[in-house]
Amino acid sequence: MIRLFIVWSVFSVKNSAGKIEVIQRTLSQCGIFLLRKIMRYVPLPVTLVVAKGLCASWLLGRAFRLRNAVANENYRCLTGQTSRLDVAWMAVRRRLLEEAATWGQNTVLLQQIRACAADLDAVVAPLHQQNAPYILAPLHTVSDVLAAMIGASVTPGKASVVVSSSAELYSAPVRALGGVALAYCSIHQENKTLASGLMELITDVAVGQQNMIIFPDISPDYTSQAEGARVAKLPCRLFGRSAKLHSGLVRLSGAIAAQVVFYHLSYNNGLRIHIHPPVSSQNVASVLPVIIESTLRKHPQEWLLWHSHSLYFINHSL
Repeated sequence: MIRLFIVWSVFSVKNSAGKIEVIQRTLSQCGIFLLRKIMRYVPLPVTLVVAKGLCASWLLGRAFRLRNAVANENYRCLTGQTSRLDVAWMAVRRRLLEEAATWGQNTVLLQQIRACAADLDAVVAPLHQQNAPYILAPLHTVSDVLAAMIGASVTPGKASVVVSSSAELYSAPVRALGGVALAYCSIHQENKTLASGLMELITDVAVGQQNMIIFPDISPDYTSQAEGARVAKLPCRLFGRSAKLHSGLVRLSGAIAAQVVFYHLSYNNGLRIHIHPPVSSQNVASVLPVIIESTLRKHPQEWLLWHSHSLYFINHSL
C-alpha cells in the first residue's frame, strides 16, 4: 500500500509539473505577442521610458544582476571611472529595439535605421563605384542586430555577417523581417554549415556583389576553444596594458586588400550612427585597438560586452 502511494505521488507531481510548464509556456507566448503589439503601436520613447523605470525598480532585468557586477568592475578597473553602468537596462533596451525593428515593424525606428544606412552609404558607395573592396566593421553597441541591418541596407544591398557560432539559430524568415538581405557565415572551420559560405562571401566582396560584416570587438574568449584559436589573437595594447583582440578582421581584410569602415551606434532619443573614415588593410591592426578603446571611453553605456569576464586580457599560453 505504501509503495502504491509513493508511485501515485511521484506520477501526480510529474503530471502537475507538466501542466505548470504548459501554462508557463502559454503565458510566455502571450507575453511575447503582447510585447510585439506594444512595439508596433505604442510610441517607442514611451515604451523605453516605462521599461527604464521598471529596470530602475528591479521589476525588470533581475536576471542580469551578476552580469551587472562583472561589468561595473571591468569598467572601473579599465577606465578608473566611479560612475556605474546599468547592464540590465542596456540588455532590456536592446531587446526592445530589436523587437521593434523586426516583429514590431515600428515605423519610427525603421526610419531611423534607414537614416543611419544613408549616412553609411555616403561613405561606402564611393568605394563601391571605384571597385575598391571594403569590409563593414560595426562594434557591439546598442544592438548587433540593428548594426547588421544597417550594414545590409547600404550598397549593394546585400550582406553576410561573419560570426563565431550560434548564428544558425536565426532563421532566414526571422531575419527577413528586418527588410534586408542578410545572411551568416563563420570564420571557424569546425562549424561546417556556416564556414562553407566564407570563401563564396570573400569572392563576392572582392567583386562588390555583397558586403561583409564582421564585429571586430568580439573578445577572444568567445572563440578560445575553436579550431585555429592559436592564430586567432592579435597582440595589442588597450587601456595601457597588454591585450589580445580577435584577428579575424585583420586576416580577412588582408586577404582581399579591403578597406575597413568602422562604425558604432548610440541611442539618445533616437538611433544614431558614428562612422570612422575607411582604413586600409595595412593599417587595420594598428587602428583597431584605438577605435575600440575610444568607443568604450566615449560611449560606455552603449557597449554590450562589459560583462565578459576576460575581455581582451586573457592570460594563458595560447
